[in-house]
Amino acid sequence: MSSESLKGLNRHLLIGLEGPELDAREAKMLREFPPVGVILFARNIESPEQVKALLDSVRQCTGEASWAAIDEEGGRVHRMPWAPFHPRRPACDYGRMQDRNAAIRAVYDDNLYAGRALQQLGFTHNCAPVLDLFHPEGHGIIGERAYGPDVDTVATLARASMLGLRDAGIEAVGKHFPGHGRANADSHVAVPQVEASLDVLLAEAQSFARLIQAGLQHVMTAHVIYSQADERIATLSPFWLREVLRGRFGFTGQIWSDDLSMKGAGDDVPAAARAALVAGCDVLPVCQPEGVRQVYQDLSEGVIGSST
Repeated sequence: MSSESLKGLNRHLLIGLEGPELDAREAKMLREFPPVGVILFARNIESPEQVKALLDSVRQCTGEASWAAIDEEGGRVHRMPWAPFHPRRPACDYGRMQDRNAAIRAVYDDNLYAGRALQQLGFTHNCAPVLDLFHPEGHGIIGERAYGPDVDTVATLARASMLGLRDAGIEAVGKHFPGHGRANADSHVAVPQVEASLDVLLAEAQSFARLIQAGLQHVMTAHVIYSQADERIATLSPFWLREVLRGRFGFTGQIWSDDLSMKGAGDDVPAAARAALVAGCDVLPVCQPEGVRQVYQDLSEGVIGSST
């Protein structure tokens, strides 16, 4: 890979922070090598006022256009322990509703309400909806986070989620392309594999294709090996990112990797960031503080490209 292809890598990074306030080291890092934005987790969150102050302090270092992302799916995946973020129903509850029109309205309203609260706190992106299909034989990391077991249910309700967030001023990030539901492990701690045929995978990935047709602008990849298609995880696969997502599905928005600190992406976070960028990812989340330190150490030493 050429040094030119990696120029400005820091402008693709979406980084996790250490705690509820910026420390001096982080502020210096953000000023010298500004990322595209930050992503917050429970460790960064104490109160609405504190979240606003934290994001304000980030933007004082990186600029007002800096992104601020979070995982607020509803159900068990939420970061802020107050209404309207907690408690929210899991996606599967909506998929089980007998009245589909009522389910669509309920998903839209839930995401509109949560999205407005996110926007008021200073967020720009929510890492939702989940576009994976539920498979009972798959690892439980997805489980109730999926709207249902079929493309139509997932795409229909995920579209309502996306539109609710959009109408609140929040960009939706559909995940995990091309589908995590069949995976046999949790990519936070292992490298999952899926043995299904390419035809089956492409058919199930139509949940992504339908959301793209509806205007989805952000898609997050899966740290999963689909062995019938490629020996690499999708995050690092030009086949999945360039040929399928860009080529076959016509996606023109931003491709996000899943968190490059996860074991599914390997043990060398800077190397994973470089490889994901070359494979076709546009946004490189590095969520864990140790991974962020590794990447910024390489940036400061000129090992990977930077741009201020």
